[in-house]
Amino acid sequence: MVAGSHSQVSIAPVALARLWKASADSRNLIPKLIPDQIESVDLLEGNGGNGTVIQINFGPALKGLKYVKNKAVAVDNENYVVKFSVVEGGDIGTKLKSCNFEVKMEATKEGGTKTTVKVDYDTLGDSPLSQEDADNIVGGVLGQTKAIEGHLQANLDAYA
Repeated sequence: MVAGSHSQVSIAPVALARLWKASADSRNLIPKLIPDQIESVDLLEGNGGNGTVIQINFGPALKGLKYVKNKAVAVDNENYVVKFSVVEGGDIGTKLKSCNFEVKMEATKEGGTKTTVKVDYDTLGDSPLSQEDADNIVGGVLGQTKAIEGHLQANLDAYA
């Protein structure tokens, strides 16, 4: 087992409050925006706060992946931070023993949003994830944020 960490940053020209509000509704929004990647998001337990469990069912564009179950560990609406753990599916049990995410949004001085996605993981094998695998894991979460960003730019009244 090898512990590892990886992060990526994205800058969006969308106001922090709008992006956070839309991201909080991603369970409903994401399957509409990227249905080839995310077919549905099912609420299994909770109300969106700490302890909430969702199942993300992947679409045909994500070959080899069927679903992931994520559990919200910490949702901080005042500081725009959410932490969650993948508890089942995805690479858990094949490449990874554990996988924990932190998504942090911050306002930029230009009025946009800086989103940082960080993953901490433990592999099942004796080597860390490849750069490509780590980029794909973080990029999956960041890709959802980018899809929401595009929606907000095209629909200026949405989540205002």
